[in-house]
Amino acid sequence: MANWTSIATIERLVRALLKDRLSTLGRDSYIFQGSANFTLTEDFPSSTTIKVYKNGTLLSTGWSYNSSTNIVTISAILATNDIILITYSYYDKYSSSEIADYIESSFCYFVQYGYKKLFKLSDDRTEILTLDGINPSAKECYEIAIITSIIIDPQNIEIKTKDFTVTAMEKESKSDLIGKAMMQFTTWYGELTFDEDLRQDVN
Repeated sequence: MANWTSIATIERLVRALLKDRLSTLGRDSYIFQGSANFTLTEDFPSSTTIKVYKNGTLLSTGWSYNSSTNIVTISAILATNDIILITYSYYDKYSSSEIADYIESSFCYFVQYGYKKLFKLSDDRTEILTLDGINPSAKECYEIAIITSIIIDPQNIEIKTKDFTVTAMEKESKSDLIGKAMMQFTTWYGELTFDEDLRQDVN
């Protein structure tokens, strides 16, 4: 069963909506000449897929990856002219930290529209929580993913299901699309969950 409130789950939904596909073709080779820091050629690798080889032998330990610098650092013993091969999968458009920041910014729109739950990220930024302690539902997490996707790339959104449709039109602004998504969410969710007394001016 999916953990709907995890950032990893929301990130996966956002990438699907934005068509940010995972490529498995990341492959960088180096010859060790004194520096044990190796910069990956692709900007947005999936850190859990990284594998490091020294002279054809997989290193299960003795290396680390820094997502801020996109550098793999090998702490295992290396000799001059050792051949280092690093394989990994990567995304074309966005890093995980970028998407997490956009997810967090999407919470502001729920406040603007007077939604009765206030969302926040956990201290370790791995899960979506609410201030009242009631975990977000699966439908709420879908809506968070949709709003996040619109914030990131409002002109390339097309969501069509039996109950829910949001499609970017040439003249529609990001605010228009978010408003449409919020109003459809109210109908789709099946109950009135917006409070007009809490709603701010979003026009």
